[in-house]
Amino acid sequence: MGRSHAKNTTTQANLSYYERLKLKQGTAARRLGQESFKPLDACNLCLSRATDPVACGEAHIFCRECVIADLIGQKAGIETQKAQLRAWEEDDARRRQAARDAARARVVADFERGMGLAGGRGSKPSSSSSTPVGAGSNFKLDEDAIEAAAGEAEERANAAIEAEASDMRKAKIAAFWIPANTPSAPLGPLKAVKLQTLCHVGGTGKAHPISLKGLLPVVLKYPPGKDKGGQPTCPSCQRDLSNASGAMLLTSREPAGGEDRTVEENGGPRKKAKKEKKEKLPPAVCGHVVCKTCADTVVKPAGRCCVCEAKVEPGGMLPLGSEGTGYAASGGAEVKTSSAVVFRV
Repeated sequence: MGRSHAKNTTTQANLSYYERLKLKQGTAARRLGQESFKPLDACNLCLSRATDPVACGEAHIFCRECVIADLIGQKAGIETQKAQLRAWEEDDARRRQAARDAARARVVADFERGMGLAGGRGSKPSSSSSTPVGAGSNFKLDEDAIEAAAGEAEERANAAIEAEASDMRKAKIAAFWIPANTPSAPLGPLKAVKLQTLCHVGGTGKAHPISLKGLLPVVLKYPPGKDKGGQPTCPSCQRDLSNASGAMLLTSREPAGGEDRTVEENGGPRKKAKKEKKEKLPPAVCGHVVCKTCADTVVKPAGRCCVCEAKVEPGGMLPLGSEGTGYAASGGAEVKTSSAVVFRV
């Protein structure tokens, strides 16, 4: 007699290895191969070979057209967020003023009720004593004390109104499926958020500012006579550049021979005018991509690019953004996903 398949897969307390793979239950880890990584010269937005490549301040490579389109879209989204923030602030101010008016009306009503002023209209105040009002009393009006007492009374009235509204919502929450009775959490006070265009390459929590003026040029050299699928090479040692081999982006603000412009013809230093001190930084030049070995042995000791002879500071050598490090245990080559608990019936 054959064994029942349905019985074996529904009555056991533990899942088998095959069942865990089939249901994707628990934490699943997979090792990503080289084919899963983005090529070194590919755009981080369109994932194709970068056309007219540029890079952000963290050396993440993009197509110029792709990054400009992304910046335009982000700026449009920022304007929309600003309009939403202004609308929320106006609505919040309106709600606060309405709550303040309701609290003030509650204070006045309570005062009139306590003083007996809200009784019948035909009743007249009784005059039990013949002493005139205010006779023999030295009353002084303290405006600060009155304002403080009024503020405290308004706060108490506002708290009472909120408690009554909360009780009314609790009474209606039993029918939460009705759209009119669906509870909604009020939006808290907004913090000062700096809205700016960001580069989101690098994972969660690693977004950094990016601007059109801050884009860095990127010059990749390809071997002549090869098809478009060839890898970029180092212009110094002709070594292929890939994700496994470290690549460095050289950036400079001073082209070759630029330091001679600050020296006059007689050899003396030229004094800068006051207006020149406030000038903006010159545009970035160079942009050649070399391997890490050449960057450490050739570019760094000389302080100049090995191709265009532009002056390169130590901070001007940026590791070109790549995926993986060539090692099996690091470089983000492993992806883990966790799923919810699977209940068996």
